[in-house]
Amino acid sequence: MTIQAMRWTHLVGAGLVVVAISGCATTDHVYSGSHCLTCINNPITGEPINYDPNENPGLEEQAVASGQPVQKVPEDVTGNGRGSFRIESEVDVDTAYARLRSGFRFRAPSDFLDSLSDRMAQRDVAYHHDANPGSFYRLSDYERQMIDGREHLIILKAQLERSGSGSRINVEFVPSGTLTYNVDEMQAALQQRFDTVLR
Repeated sequence: MTIQAMRWTHLVGAGLVVVAISGCATTDHVYSGSHCLTCINNPITGEPINYDPNENPGLEEQAVASGQPVQKVPEDVTGNGRGSFRIESEVDVDTAYARLRSGFRFRAPSDFLDSLSDRMAQRDVAYHHDANPGSFYRLSDYERQMIDGREHLIILKAQLERSGSGSRINVEFVPSGTLTYNVDEMQAALQQRFDTVLR
């Protein structure tokens, strides 16, 4: 390869790198649920590289590409952030499903468009939707829950099953990113929301 060809190759390569980096420095990031897939922190210092957390406060509660969370864990957290509970409801399983979809952020496949970000969101570990109307529904998605005036991001799972003329709902929750809540308070807040939605 001649020197001229090598210079041309390096120039084109450098141009592609500049274009790629400048694209990452914009506010057009790709999100899955509320997780930024294109936001990057310096792996050594933990400082943001291609985003400003002050311009998008929603980034404060999520782990970014380096795996290092931006927000510090408060002192009042307990356990590993996981919890579960069961609800027996007189509402039939299909009506319970419709009420939970309207009261929480559970998405169905029909809620997604044919875009790259929506296809990635459907492949996200938090998302799951399995339905057999009249029998059962298995749902999982990101959810936000307020506790003591503070919003927390969790992954919420609900398994709805027919139980006679009513339904049985098994609920699980886990933190999404950094654990920032007391498990007992989260469970109480979620149980209250489920009871309200299923009335």
